[in-house]
Amino acid sequence: MNETKMNWGRAVLISLPFFALTLFWQAYDYVVPLILSQHYNMGTTVYSMIMSADNVIALIFMPLFGILSDRITGRFGRRTPIILAGTLGGIAGSALMSIEDASAVNGSVRFLPFLIFLLITVFFMSLYRSPAAALSADCFIRPQRTMANAVLNLMGGLGGVLFGVIGHMLIKERNNTTIFTYCLVFVMLSMFAATSVYLITVRERKFVDEVREKNEILGLMDEKTDIKDRSLTRLTDSERKSLILILCSVLFIYMGYNGFHTHYTNFLIRYLHKSASWTGPYLLEVGIGMFMMIPAAFITSVIGRKKSCITGMAACITGYALVSTVTPEHVNMIYIWFLIAAIGFPLFAINLGPMILELGKDNDLGRYMGFYYAAVTGAQIITPTLASLFINTFSYRIIGIYGSICTAVALLLLIPTKHGDVKPDFIKAFEDSAAIDE
Repeated sequence: MNETKMNWGRAVLISLPFFALTLFWQAYDYVVPLILSQHYNMGTTVYSMIMSADNVIALIFMPLFGILSDRITGRFGRRTPIILAGTLGGIAGSALMSIEDASAVNGSVRFLPFLIFLLITVFFMSLYRSPAAALSADCFIRPQRTMANAVLNLMGGLGGVLFGVIGHMLIKERNNTTIFTYCLVFVMLSMFAATSVYLITVRERKFVDEVREKNEILGLMDEKTDIKDRSLTRLTDSERKSLILILCSVLFIYMGYNGFHTHYTNFLIRYLHKSASWTGPYLLEVGIGMFMMIPAAFITSVIGRKKSCITGMAACITGYALVSTVTPEHVNMIYIWFLIAAIGFPLFAINLGPMILELGKDNDLGRYMGFYYAAVTGAQIITPTLASLFINTFSYRIIGIYGSICTAVALLLLIPTKHGDVKPDFIKAFEDSAAIDE
């Protein structure tokens, strides 16, 4: 057996909790603002404040539960207990939210219970994002983590597509009132089904033990890959500098990405004078981005993580900037610029997380995954307001320039990093494996 052969089926099964997470958040971001505005008669400012609660909760609790998952020991492994608790809590909270929403539709409007159930749901769904992503790294040797992360991102994208295709169809109109019950039930059943398949098919401790054996066979065992070493990671000054630079790069890259996409619909309507139903460019971007996840992983295996990130960022800088040149008279040019950005996005999306994980010990991956998601969440909190300041000054046409500037800062921060790229180890692993086979 070739120890360096990628187990794609295992990567898919391990990614099922992340699939459920993404499906939930797509539904949450789409449905909850409509519930708050239509069923509880809230204005934009008030419901926007409530919608920001998930980012604040995530910023606080994702790193904490990432660290907690590193410290759990038991027959079900480190990540699985938190994944199970988060899923069950999220489903229960969603069910209670749905019941309160149905009561509001029927005339019994009680906002406080709905808000309490919403916060409970958000808490539990924030609880296991870092552990679910760390699990993808736990179950593969370090050189394969970019490929595993590509599958993780692909499965997350499929969760979003599933909600977009089926979930939207289950939103019904009755007596001029929008009914979300069937949509929410679909989301809960999908989460339950995905997590059930995960629990039946994935044996976390067994997979982690196999990774340890592969590390020993391939000569990759060191102080960072020895899962039995329970001491915390101690970074050198150079590694600490690289960690800070990568995290800052993550912050700025997602400030650019989220700033661009948060205001894209208004850019479409107010500047390009198109209908909100003109989803062609957006669907092209999502589709190409998903399609490119696995090819991006193979590109990374050839040129390395850092060069892949820089290449992807350069493509996004170009695509975002050129979107700002699109005019209502030549609106179809946006397809070309979205295509360039969509090709670039996976090249850094699948690599920045593994670059951060490369700096930590294998028994510390939840902590480092928490660092990554804290940076992503920080970007989500900062960028909508910051981007709006530019829009108020220069109009919606500026969102492409805003996205490209933030991405350019991310690129410049990444260039000085000296750690996190495992291309030499990947080649060495194959050479060692070939020598063993001989």
